[in-house]
Amino acid sequence: MQREHKIESVSRLTFVVGKGGVGKTTVSCAYALHQAARNPRESVLLMSTDPAHSLADMLQVPLKSTPERIADAKGKLSAWQIDSDREFKKFLAGNRDAILNIIENGTFFSKEEIAPLLDTTLPGMAEMAGLLAIHELLERQDYDHIVVDTAPFGHTLRLFELPAHFQRFLNFLNVASSRDALLAERFGGRAVLPSHAFIARWEEMVKQLRDAFRSNQAEIFLVTSPEIFSLNEALRSLETLDQSVPEMRVTTIFLNRVVRDAQECVHCRQREQMADRAEKFLKRQFPHIPLLIGPDPGNPILGLELLRRFGVRVFDSRKVRLEAKPPAQSAGKLKLKTSEWPVAEVPLSFTIGKGGVGKTTTTAALAFHTRKEQPEIPVMVCSTDPAPSLDDIFQKLIGNKQVAVLGDAKFRAMEIDSVSEFRQWAARIRKQLSSELSMQSGGLHVDLTFEKEVFAALMDIVPPGVDEVFAIFRILDLVQTQAGKVFIDMAPTGHALELLRMPERILLWSRLLLKSLAAHRTLALAQDVAVELATLGQRVRKLLEIMRDPGQSCVWAVMLPEPVPDRQTTWLLKAVDEIGIVVKALFVNRVLIPDGEESGCSRCTRARGWQMAILKTLQKKYGKHRTYLAPELAGEIAGAAMLRKFTTRLWQTAK
Repeated sequence: MQREHKIESVSRLTFVVGKGGVGKTTVSCAYALHQAARNPRESVLLMSTDPAHSLADMLQVPLKSTPERIADAKGKLSAWQIDSDREFKKFLAGNRDAILNIIENGTFFSKEEIAPLLDTTLPGMAEMAGLLAIHELLERQDYDHIVVDTAPFGHTLRLFELPAHFQRFLNFLNVASSRDALLAERFGGRAVLPSHAFIARWEEMVKQLRDAFRSNQAEIFLVTSPEIFSLNEALRSLETLDQSVPEMRVTTIFLNRVVRDAQECVHCRQREQMADRAEKFLKRQFPHIPLLIGPDPGNPILGLELLRRFGVRVFDSRKVRLEAKPPAQSAGKLKLKTSEWPVAEVPLSFTIGKGGVGKTTTTAALAFHTRKEQPEIPVMVCSTDPAPSLDDIFQKLIGNKQVAVLGDAKFRAMEIDSVSEFRQWAARIRKQLSSELSMQSGGLHVDLTFEKEVFAALMDIVPPGVDEVFAIFRILDLVQTQAGKVFIDMAPTGHALELLRMPERILLWSRLLLKSLAAHRTLALAQDVAVELATLGQRVRKLLEIMRDPGQSCVWAVMLPEPVPDRQTTWLLKAVDEIGIVVKALFVNRVLIPDGEESGCSRCTRARGWQMAILKTLQKKYGKHRTYLAPELAGEIAGAAMLRKFTTRLWQTAK
């Protein structure tokens, strides 16, 4: 007898969301530590659904791919960095046969033909694994409070939308599994729709998740920083959340990295004025949502003790010391030499890095400088981030179609809307499928109406991870049709790597599907799909050749001179190297270069010290890559004037 999966009571859920680089992980860790200390009888789990985890780096404790008790934390606190591949394989292990049986019963594919596809890496796996893990935790009731450190907002929105996507997928499985009953009805019998324990169990899971997300025990902390880009993203995030997942509510807005008491320091005074404007903006835009302030002491908030103090400062409004001395190796000076901004020599450039390090700024600056130095060559900037910021930097509304920016007809920009791309493709496939409802095969009349119903149901699903697949399709179009140079502003680390790996995966899927379709080559439907796949395979193969050719493609990596971005960059460059794409250079962004006029500001001195500790290791860690240091400028880098100013100053470390 199948066990019923019921959640009698729902654990309290806190999702910490926001743009990359605003301090989501800092807030998540501090809040979880604070809650565990404040409620010693309650068990608290801090979990990360970001493919590029940084919980272990932030807490400075080793973590495994299963929940780990934090021994030195006050109260009962555990932490978990989800291994999406492991979690998804665990799900498949328990449901693989049920899925294959339904597909075999509902289509002309056999289990053996479709099984290899389930064994490959699927798009959107990180979000699916995150949702499966959350459901399992709610079902087991091991924790009273679950704090979720999420991926940057565009991908977190996919996680929130997944219950609805799962429901559409279950509708598809219901259609697929009812073929025999519907055929019996069509030929004069009485239809008895099948009952599948797998589908019933999953429908119950989807209902439980939706109930949990809608309940008063689910809350969202929206984190932002005082910069205009971050504030605009917070505004867009709330609007998108209201439209896409209206049942989920933002309960707290967290303005992080706020500078106070600037005194005589010009740099800090500008930061303080920016924070004042941001606070007024948020209170005006969201008067009914509580606002919390997170201070910026000029040093990273790392380790259990500093994170605990940060939580006390923010959530209890108690004054505690957050300053931390730079590491000993930060002492002494760094030899620098001025450098010209590089010009992109290849047709296709990708910009990658952790969220919030300045990828969009660097992409725009590279494109701007290349356009200035090579005025005869058109330049195109394209964002594949589900939460793009090209609007802000070019000060113009950018959409899914190319538009000229900065008053230059040969300087164009575009933000890929992958969901729209998928729907256009699905509409074309639907139209193609409806052209033939039957065919002759071996003298027999074959009715394909049901197969087309199954494919039509599949086209109604916007699968998680569609952005990676259809971003690749759009990049293919750009590479093949765009004269000049194309700059791709990527999503943050984890999802950027998924996109860069996607051509290889699409090629594998197309080969597997073509092999499966070969057994059905007499069916017109299979022939049509095979033609589509063969064409796609040829185009993707061409893109792979371009991406792996140093004369046609390169990667520009961006990081900040801070411990967590530094560690992620080491991992990121290694992964890019394994994919086979050349890293042209590494940009270290927002460097506080002394201009010979020391202000005596203790905060800036401390911040420079922490930066120096990272900068002195650059040669050892990244010696094989050309490394540039870009300065931190006062004000937002947006519009032609600021891009011009930004691209006039650049340094390299001198040996």
